[in-house]
Amino acid sequence: MKNILFIAAHPDDELVGATFIIKKILLKKNLIIFFPTNGVISQEDMWFWEKKKYEEKKKLRNEEMKKSLRLLGVEKFFKQDIPTRKLKENIDKTFSKINHLVKNYKIDTIFCPAYEGGHQDHDVSNFICSRFRNNSKIYEYAEYNYSKGQINCNEFVKPMKNEVTIILSEKEKKEKIKLLKIYNSEKGNLDYISLEKECYRKLYDYDYSRPPHSGKLFYRRFSFFSWHPRVDSDNPKNVIKKIVNSNIF
Repeated sequence: MKNILFIAAHPDDELVGATFIIKKILLKKNLIIFFPTNGVISQEDMWFWEKKKYEEKKKLRNEEMKKSLRLLGVEKFFKQDIPTRKLKENIDKTFSKINHLVKNYKIDTIFCPAYEGGHQDHDVSNFICSRFRNNSKIYEYAEYNYSKGQINCNEFVKPMKNEVTIILSEKEKKEKIKLLKIYNSEKGNLDYISLEKECYRKLYDYDYSRPPHSGKLFYRRFSFFSWHPRVDSDNPKNVIKKIVNSNIF
């Protein structure tokens, strides 16, 4: 590892999945963080009385992100203005952006969220990054999944021997709690996060034509409330269809 591109699907993934992976390992290298989405659901998906606050919500999330990176010690970052849950419609565009960063900054290593069904944007990010595995080292970090019908934090659906695990000390747990509070706009979505560990590994050879695991995925566990803006209404089959129909599949 020398020049690293870290992919955080949304502003907050850098903390949820990799606070100490970044602080203990990646900051020792030339690190760039890229956010493929702005972390805010699209205006069309919001309650009608919140639609007028869309730009305000984007600005707030952006300010939270900048504070997070400042406290982590990350100086260089790039972002796209794509709403959350819309990355699947921007696969080719995002691939081109990452490819540009890889070439311009001589990236030799990419870190991305795992393909685990935690959030569709995480899964799409993982797929996009997998297309670079012939030219760069690709690592994935675990965030959360719903394998076996339970919430699992910072551990992979299919554990492997090549994983690197960082066990957090009590002091580090308190630090991570403090950092997560930066994303006050997401406090209703981060109450399930465990603080015991963080882990990463070389990218698993996934079959992207299939869901990350059997059973219900994390982002579909409240599917009976799909009419609610906070609940992802997308069927995993639709996400997979976008992946396999992309120009880079």
